[in-house]
Order: sequence, then C-alpha cells, then structure tokens
Amino acid sequence: MKKILTLALCLSLANTAMSKNLDIILLENLTSKSFASLDRYMIDYYGFEKIRNNKDNLQSTYGKTYKHDLDNTVVIKVISSNDTSNVLDVSLAKNYNVQEIKDQLISKGYTYTGLENFQFSEFKKNKSVFLVSEIPSEDGKTQVKVASE
Repeated sequence: MKKILTLALCLSLANTAMSKNLDIILLENLTSKSFASLDRYMIDYYGFEKIRNNKDNLQSTYGKTYKHDLDNTVVIKVISSNDTSNVLDVSLAKNYNVQEIKDQLISKGYTYTGLENFQFSEFKKNKSVFLVSEIPSEDGKTQVKVASE
C-alpha cells in the first residue's frame, strides 16, 4: 500500500513538473500594446520568434518553444482591432494543463462566468476576457482567446 501511494505521488509530481505555466501577465499586456511595438516586446523582451506578419490585416504571430521540447510550445497570434485593444489567439502544446490555466486565472482575480458555446470556459476581470478551450484538440493543443472590452 505504501509503495502504491509513493508511486501515485511521484507520478503526480512528474506530471506537474512537466506541465508548463501560461504567462497570464504577458497576455494581459499584449491586449494593450501598440502594434508598432509588438516585435520589440515579444522578441527582445520575451524571446519569442516572429512566425508570420500580415501588416495588411494588422496581425502578427509569434512562437516560443521552451526547453527544446515541442510539447512546451506556445504560439500567439496578435490581431489589432479597430479600437485601442488587441485580440489574442493562443495555441498551447500538450504540456499546458487546462485546469492549471483556469486555476491560474482565478488566482489572478478572474471570475469564471460560464461556458461559451459549450467549447470555452469564460473568465472575466474588469474589461479583460479569457476564453479557455474545455477540451484540447486531437493533437493535444489547447486554445486560449483573450480580449479586452
């Protein structure tokens, strides 16, 4: 019995150690950054690589792989909207845990407000809205959408 409990604890700790944390503050800041300063902010300050740039549609896509493991990859598409805020579409590889993202949002003061189209959990704080996909895709990716009202 003691060996089973020890094994369960080790597996739990290993799973937690492998899972990656999402930088909520980075995402909050990206909603209010000027589109002209995005490259400097994402590449120089946070170490992301620019994957795609569509200046006509005011969209830029950045990616980063942590610890040379593709399962620790985050891809952030920043879409400039007509007002003063940006909209984010974030794809997270399979080492990002959906429940940990939800817990992290709640610990940062976000309130769970329900399901959006039965696919995304919605979290709100002030004028910020996070939508977190309930179920990762077949290839393990989790989708997070961020907007500021």
